[in-house]
Amino acid sequence: MSRDGVVRSSKRIIRVTPTVDSGTAYAAGDVLFNPTEIPRAVIEKGGCSKLIGITIIDQDDNTHMDIDLIFMTVSKNLGTINNVVDITDGNVELARILGVVKIDSSDNEVDLVGSKVYTFSSASGNAAAHPLPMILEAAVDSTSVYVAAISQVTPNFAAADDLDLVFHIED
Repeated sequence: MSRDGVVRSSKRIIRVTPTVDSGTAYAAGDVLFNPTEIPRAVIEKGGCSKLIGITIIDQDDNTHMDIDLIFMTVSKNLGTINNVVDITDGNVELARILGVVKIDSSDNEVDLVGSKVYTFSSASGNAAAHPLPMILEAAVDSTSVYVAAISQVTPNFAAADDLDLVFHIED
């Protein structure tokens, strides 16, 4: 029950497009993208929700999309995109990291010829590698959480918006 006494329950799909580097291949261990807002990840400011699934759409049909997704309450850059991670210990603490989901694309890859789609949930693939559901928590003055990623392979994107993330969330 919410603070105003009204029962609210919802399931929602939230789509975001992180900014990736285009034209230059990444190396394993590089920052794939810095924190991207997941708006309305929770219903109330400072609240929590449950992330139950993630879909990744790779519009460039890279061979594999093995990545580590880092969820955080406060947006803190992991470093420079397409360079090795260099976040400070202080910023790790300030980010209030909520958890990590390791994406192994061989678990759930669907090849759509010009693109690839991957979907992950507690019922798919290696549940130990991508531990869903995961509780998400927003900052006291926000309904958003943030996601950043580290590449574990060598993708190459034609455009800065060629990667889409779809989050399956319930309260």
